[in-house]
Amino acid sequence: MNKLTKNLLVALVSTLSMNLTLAYTSIAGYTTPPLDEIHLVSGQSSADKLNPERLSILVWNIYKGGKPAFKNDFPKVIEGKDLVLIQETDSDEKVQSVYREIEGYRFDTGVSFTYARYPNSFSGTAIASKVDPVDVSLFRTKYREPFVSTHKVITAATYPMEGKSEELLAINIHAINFSPIQGFFHQLEQTSEMIKNHKGPIVFGGDFNCRSLTKTRYMRKFFERHGFTEVTFEKDTRYRSGMTGRIIDYVFVKDLKILESKVYGELKSSDHMAMGVELAY
Repeated sequence: MNKLTKNLLVALVSTLSMNLTLAYTSIAGYTTPPLDEIHLVSGQSSADKLNPERLSILVWNIYKGGKPAFKNDFPKVIEGKDLVLIQETDSDEKVQSVYREIEGYRFDTGVSFTYARYPNSFSGTAIASKVDPVDVSLFRTKYREPFVSTHKVITAATYPMEGKSEELLAINIHAINFSPIQGFFHQLEQTSEMIKNHKGPIVFGGDFNCRSLTKTRYMRKFFERHGFTEVTFEKDTRYRSGMTGRIIDYVFVKDLKILESKVYGELKSSDHMAMGVELAY
């Protein structure tokens, strides 16, 4: 491939990936909803405030509930968790029926895209919480995934803590995957102002899709710049990219003490492994 052809291909992918201002349904059948329609709420919380001495967090890309074991594994693995950061949540009944059977959690969903053929459908990121959030913020990517032309959405929310004036900020990311690399950089930077302005602890986790060394280095520098600590796992069986063998699921924390961490490597109900972390403020 000569240099001119390569440059033309890069320009084409960049154009296809950018966030157009007009509503758009791709040839693959995915629709971008208006920004004022991408926050969905379901379920009901069961507590008033989080316990800052023991914050139990789960982070998991659930593969849209696509494996049969999901209906049994999900209720068990979230038991006792205060917050669950979910990537690839979906409107499919095999996911929503499981959510409905779980008591005591509110689900705040950020819709990345909808399925054009199915009314009221969606896919995106969600935070399930035992307490109601004080505020919820959504960040839709500037860039789209090429060819399928779908966005990714970050779901972020703040939560009250017992005896504290500060609130816990939870940020849940499903990172842009195959767009030009600046799409990934831009998505992370969308959260910079929120992080800088937040006066309190932060947990930032999800599927970062950092399949390359360049993405991984940028991600780590981003969190180092903002004063985060990376959560590590003694028995690290996290999902690795089938393309490059790199870990793509991470959890980072700021102004929080890491008490315990675990990868639920025994679960077979997603292609990703759930990550659990116990924290204290």
